[in-house]
Amino acid sequence: MAQYETEEQQVEAIKEFWKENGKAIILGAIIGFGGIFGWDYYKDYKQAQAEIASQQYAEAMQTIEAGSDEQSQFVEKAEAIKQEHSATSYAALAALKLAEIKVSDNNLDAAAEQLRWVVDQGNKTFAPVAQIRLGRVLLAQEKYDETIQLADSVSNEAYKSSALFIKGEALLAKGNNEAAKNAFIEARDASEAAPHPLLALRLSEFGIEK
Repeated sequence: MAQYETEEQQVEAIKEFWKENGKAIILGAIIGFGGIFGWDYYKDYKQAQAEIASQQYAEAMQTIEAGSDEQSQFVEKAEAIKQEHSATSYAALAALKLAEIKVSDNNLDAAAEQLRWVVDQGNKTFAPVAQIRLGRVLLAQEKYDETIQLADSVSNEAYKSSALFIKGEALLAKGNNEAAKNAFIEARDASEAAPHPLLALRLSEFGIEK
């Protein structure tokens, strides 16, 4: 660092430095504080949105509890939650419930649409659930290749067994028995608990008891 002989020289050096760099320093400070305050605002905004979505979801569910006559109101409210609060878990829950309603109405195309929406949102909690349910819908639609592709895309370890079982069912429906058997074995091995009764049944059909 340069040494200055007098106080006046030091003052002049500081003035010159500030003249050359002052704007950058101020701008950097503004950006820095903006980042801090911006992040706090973003967190507060997300919390507020989640609280609003929570209230709207509770109101929507109350219409379901009121009876089937109010189902159209739930659909309207659920679609509003999806549109206005798509990043929240309540939007994913609303879409899952809508898919359930569509399945009960035997409208599998509409159910698949709702489930794909949840998958596309990428919610860590509900996207894997939607993948499994979508796999079952595709299986019911006899879209076996799509079912297999979807099952292979499931990466969440907690849902691997279910995905492999669905894959096995699709392979079995396609007449690929050996590949189906292997998928059922993999499903058993991926399960931390005892095999699901349907999986146990499939394994027994292939002569596999454990």
